[in-house]
Parts: sequence; structure tokens; C-alpha cells
Amino acid sequence: MKKFYAFFAAALMSVSLYAAAPTAAEIAAAYDITNNVVFVIEFIEDAEVCNDIRFVGTPNNWGKGDVEGASESWDNCEKFAPVEGHEGWFAAELAYSDGFQGKPLQEPTDRSWTWDYQCGDKDAWVHVDGLELELTDGYAGECNIAAKAPGAYIYQLKYWKNHKTPCAPVVKHNYTIKLYAPDACSDMKPAIVGDFNGWKEGVAMSEGLDDDFNTVYTYTFEDQEGHGFKIKEVEDTDWSNQMQYWVPEDEENDVPGYWTNFDNYELGAEETIVLNWSDNTKYRFALCGEVIEEADVIVTIKVPAGAPAAGVEIMGSFMEDGWNNGVLLTENQSVWGAVLTDIKSTAEFKFREAGTWDNEILYNGESLSNFVFGEVWLDGSEVGEAYAAYKIVALDLSGEGYTWKAEQGIENITLTEKAQKVVVDGVIYIVRDNKMFNLQGAQVR
Repeated sequence: MKKFYAFFAAALMSVSLYAAAPTAAEIAAAYDITNNVVFVIEFIEDAEVCNDIRFVGTPNNWGKGDVEGASESWDNCEKFAPVEGHEGWFAAELAYSDGFQGKPLQEPTDRSWTWDYQCGDKDAWVHVDGLELELTDGYAGECNIAAKAPGAYIYQLKYWKNHKTPCAPVVKHNYTIKLYAPDACSDMKPAIVGDFNGWKEGVAMSEGLDDDFNTVYTYTFEDQEGHGFKIKEVEDTDWSNQMQYWVPEDEENDVPGYWTNFDNYELGAEETIVLNWSDNTKYRFALCGEVIEEADVIVTIKVPAGAPAAGVEIMGSFMEDGWNNGVLLTENQSVWGAVLTDIKSTAEFKFREAGTWDNEILYNGESLSNFVFGEVWLDGSEVGEAYAAYKIVALDLSGEGYTWKAEQGIENITLTEKAQKVVVDGVIYIVRDNKMFNLQGAQVR
């Protein structure tokens, strides 16, 4: 009997650690879930809270607000507020629009902008009630979060990204990076970029000589353990000319050797970091020896059936803010196109539904690799005299095997009591109001 009571008391204690969760019905009574997304979260286990929690995403232009060219600011981001009657639960109410994405972040104590303390990966999320989020893997311990409709999303969050929290003491150091760069393409000079400067433009490293009269590049900065940095060429503005290393051939698995970019170098307790990358056979700048053209480009593309209602946009490293925003294409007789100016031949690009990576173009169910302008463009003069001043990119991604990631048709067709799913020759269609649609949303009859 004593064991039973001990077990029962322990069970009661564990339950009392967390307050009762609000229900979807309670949230519907207190917030506008018809037009808005309401995130309701209890931060448990390693998701310690000591500062304000903010929502950063599409409703606030990822922290940049409505000012063109603005930097991220916590003041632009909606704050999570306590839910009345449910201690430990917090809610943020945000206007819903197609392509809704975002994530909760905790401010650091000094309120400097950082993505360090965003929500953890998919395993950090526990669904409690209401609608379910679409959770997909993000970069290095992150999670991408999308809401497909307005409503209440009630969750527990178990930890922040990589179990880091601003509530723990921050260990900072004065780091000195010493780089011995490959001397091939010696006109290319290294720059450093990382958490220390918000991953903005690269900062030129100082060139000098070591005790043995070898050229060494140095840079000293203050940062904290766990942060990262990369090396790229000083004039590289689109990440196309990073430092790379050679991966040897894997004969056993029949994989040829190849060059690849370094991952972020993570800072630790060692304050002086020496990178001996002087061997030209093992290290290089990505564009060493390549001729880089720059041109105005006319891009045209045929896309898979069922183009999204929001439109199609081209994304890439050619944009000022990288892959965060794209250029909306114009449709003309099932061909989508745009004119882009001052495009480097080394810049990369892809296509997606306007505003969201949840719906990009797939081939045989897999995401397409990035295209490179210089590898696919043609001289406009080959098309006609009027296009002599342009490069032309003409892609046809509408053939067999190409699809959209999201099944647009099912989402775009409002199902009613009159709507039916029918199968004709093994193909599924939706019939509504005497009209037949395929699963990509195109009317077929």
C-alpha cells in the first residue's frame, strides 16, 4: 500500500509541474481564429524562458517589418503573451495569409538580433490540441513551420535550437583567426563572415607575414562559443565564391572526387584558430580559374500543370538578400517569365510558389538541384536581333516526371456536399458543380 501511495504522489507531482492546457474551444472564444493564426505554446523541459518570446515569420517580413531594406528588429515581431487562466502558457495572434510561415524565438538578454534561440527541430514540438502545424527539417537543428489555415495551434515546445538558451551564462572570447590560403588565383583575397556580424557581407582579413615569412591572413573579433563563421572571397556578394575543400574519390562505392563548400566552422574554447588551407590540391576558392560573365537575362519557364494561384517566382543567390525573397514571374500563354539585370554567370536559382518553399517543383518526387545561370543560358542573338543584348534562359519543366510539391488542386477546390471523388481509368478526379478537376486543380471537363 505504501508503494501505491508513493507512486500516486509521484504521479500527482509530475502532473502538477505543467498547468492544464487551454483547449481549442477556449482559444476560439478569446481570439479571432477565423482570420488569424493563434499560436498557443507551453515551453517545457529545456525550453527555458527568461526573456520575451517573439514570433518571427511572414507576417512581419521575418523581423524586418514594412520598411524597405530594414534590418531585423525584435520590435517588429509579435510578442507571446500569457494565456489567462493557464499559467505557463503563452499565445501570439497573427494575421493569416497564404504561405504563412514562421517560428518562435527568444530574445537574448541584451536584445541584440540573433537566430540562436529559435525553436528546436521537429522532435521538439508536441501537439496538444487544435490544428496541426506542418513541420519540416530546417538548417542545422532548426525546424521550418507552416500554418495551412487560420485557427488555433496548441503545442508544447521541449527545447530551443540545439538545446541552447539565453538563460544560461554566455561564454565569450576574443578570437583570432589565422588563415593560410591557397596561392592559386592569388588575386582573390579572403574575407570572413559569421554570427559575429550577423552573416552580412564578408569582412576583409588583414594580410601579413608569419615568422617564417609565409603569407597569413588574420582577423580578430569577440564572439561566443557555439557561434560559427565561414571564409569566402572578399568581393563575393552572393556566396558563389566560398572556400572549398577536395573530397577524394571513393573507389569502393564508385563515387568520383569532387569539390565542396566548408560547413560553418564552430567556435569553441580555443581563442587562436589556425586554418592551414594553403595546399592547392586540397583547398581553393570555388571560382578559381572560372570566367565570370555578367549580363541581363530573360528567363522563361514552362511549369508543371496546376500552377499555384499565388503565382510562380524565381529565387536565387542573385538577389540582394540571397534566398529570402524572389522575383515574381509573369504568365503569358502558360509560359512564365521575367527580365533580370546584372546577373553573374555563377549565380544559382530555383523556382517555387510565390512566398513559400512548401511548394517547389519536383522531378520524380525529388527537389531539383539549383540551376546555374551560366550553365543554362544562351546568347540572345541566337533567338533574334531584338534579343542580342540579353542572355536567354528557356526551361521546360512541364513534361513527364515534373510536379508541384503541394497538391494545389485539393487545396484550391472548395469541397461541398455536391463534390465527389471519382476514378476514371485509374485516375482520381474531383467533380463539383458539373465540372471535373484533376488533382493539380486544372479543370479537365
